[in-house]
Amino acid sequence: MGKVRLGLIGIGMIGKLHAATMSRMKNVEFVAACDINAELQRIAEELGTKFYISFEEMIEKEKLDGVVVAVPNESHLMVGVACAKKGLHILMEKPITGDLESADLLIQSADENKVHLMVAHHRRHNPLIEELRKIVRGGQIGKLVGVTVLWALYKPKDYFQGAFAWRTQPGGGPIRINLIHEIDNIRYICGDITRLYAEVSNEARQFQVEDTVSISLRIKGGAVANIFLSDTVPGNIAYEANTGENLFFYHSPGNCYYYYGTEGMVTFPGMRKLFYRDPAKAGWQYPLCEEGIKIDREDAYTRQIRNFCGVIRGTEAPKIDGVDARKTLEVSLAIEQSGKTGQAVVFG
Repeated sequence: MGKVRLGLIGIGMIGKLHAATMSRMKNVEFVAACDINAELQRIAEELGTKFYISFEEMIEKEKLDGVVVAVPNESHLMVGVACAKKGLHILMEKPITGDLESADLLIQSADENKVHLMVAHHRRHNPLIEELRKIVRGGQIGKLVGVTVLWALYKPKDYFQGAFAWRTQPGGGPIRINLIHEIDNIRYICGDITRLYAEVSNEARQFQVEDTVSISLRIKGGAVANIFLSDTVPGNIAYEANTGENLFFYHSPGNCYYYYGTEGMVTFPGMRKLFYRDPAKAGWQYPLCEEGIKIDREDAYTRQIRNFCGVIRGTEAPKIDGVDARKTLEVSLAIEQSGKTGQAVVFG
């Protein structure tokens, strides 16, 4: 098989990143892109690819192996089903859809049309996240006790204006757009979530969606986790800011995750392990040892497209498929539910 022929549906904020990634990969032919905003044709032209206003026209006219879909959440089902019926493998931007019923329908459509449905929880492709998973699941810090996740950034006013006004409406808040990444990371690194309770607030912006969330989680195996997230504070503690993974965000070196075990703890993305070297001298009256964890870094978005190509070729399994992504969505929606009801949510 030669180059994998891919198309892109949606060249918004994340779509532009997918476009740039595909355009520079040697084993990918970035055939065409489309967006309902005709002004974005210039991006396609700069990258040397065809442009369409209609995604239906693009998938009808172009010979494609698969598509990357980066449209608003409410359009995921409609676009995904249309592509599946054309026999195109799908890399769907997260969340898989806006609700569980739509997720089920999309998964069903992919199965019926015998196409692969992969979901773009791109952080699973980051070598740092993969190493953190090995550390935690491999017992390198002992039995996992707890996790702390911090996400504090300020979204500017233009993030919510014009074509992006949907981000001020139900479904467009940071729980589904940003927090869902943190939930997926915890699931991928530690295991499934069995119980959660959330406090949700929109006091700062007064939008119809949340701007600040505090969550308590219980993870299968007994560990607990807490997450604080706000998109309305002038902070620099967040995955995007601290990892430098996406150059759109100002890079602020620091840590946003802390994983605690019975025999040590590890920070992320600093990847520093703290532990007592002598078990006979373990306790708060003794100093901790600190060691760095060396990892070869590589762009997560490139690795994600490479995995998608492997899935299309039949040589790799998707890092996260539709069924797995549905579980992450289910937890994210349960956070919204807990915030509204004031009640904990338990998963069977």
